[in-house]
Amino acid sequence: MVHALKMEQVPEAEATRRLSFAAAAMGAAGHEITDPYLLELAERFARDEITGEEARRLSLKHVLGR
Repeated sequence: MVHALKMEQVPEAEATRRLSFAAAAMGAAGHEITDPYLLELAERFARDEITGEEARRLSLKHVLGR
């Protein structure tokens, strides 16, 4: 039997902290996310609205068209 994970939304301050950390890490590596859809996915992931697997799947579909 498959059980769905219950995703609880995190407080906005925590989501902001997560996004800031990710942006700093990307910047340190010389990268920046500028695509509005990918930024939206990152924000949804930071708020625990989607899983990391969902974010990866949707990102690949958007970037690679599959």
